[in-house]
Amino acid sequence: MQLQINIASHPLIKHWSGILENHNNPGTILRTACSEIGKWITYEIMREWLVIETISLEPEKTIDLISSDYKYIIVIIMPYGFILAEGARALLPTANIALVSYNNNIEKIEDQLDSFTKILVLDLFLNEIIISTILEELVTKGALLKNIKIACLECGSSELNKLGKKWSALEIYTTKVNNIINNNKQSREQIFKDKFFV
Repeated sequence: MQLQINIASHPLIKHWSGILENHNNPGTILRTACSEIGKWITYEIMREWLVIETISLEPEKTIDLISSDYKYIIVIIMPYGFILAEGARALLPTANIALVSYNNNIEKIEDQLDSFTKILVLDLFLNEIIISTILEELVTKGALLKNIKIACLECGSSELNKLGKKWSALEIYTTKVNNIINNNKQSREQIFKDKFFV
């Protein structure tokens, strides 16, 4: 099986991604753009991920609701994943939140996960070492790889190659795959960090 990389194509994702390309925008605008991208990438993931069940209300009347059999967890890689999570939480308001701390341990996540647990991992930029550490912990706790989705703003092609060698069945959603280096040799990641946390 091959690593599946989904370049999000929703028109609003393209719009907000365009906003991010202008590094002259103030941090508040860039932060809003990241939050909106988090929301719309989560929407793209949910379209194929959510399980819908039909419930009978009365004879000959039914409604469709998200299945209560499944539990959803948003894993936020701190501190920058929190910016994407602002938008994602709007679409998964009942999801449990787990945080990845500076030592890459997942905090606030239960010890036993099962096949009914679906997990969304969020960060601004894909880091193979951090993602691999998280995946190892989640799988050890019983999560199924097919029930884990990674969402990020951008991915470097070298990071994807390394990740694909270890986790070939993984599914990743992003707005762009590149080397995350601009013409001034400064990483986009550093630009955003400087803008968001001044």
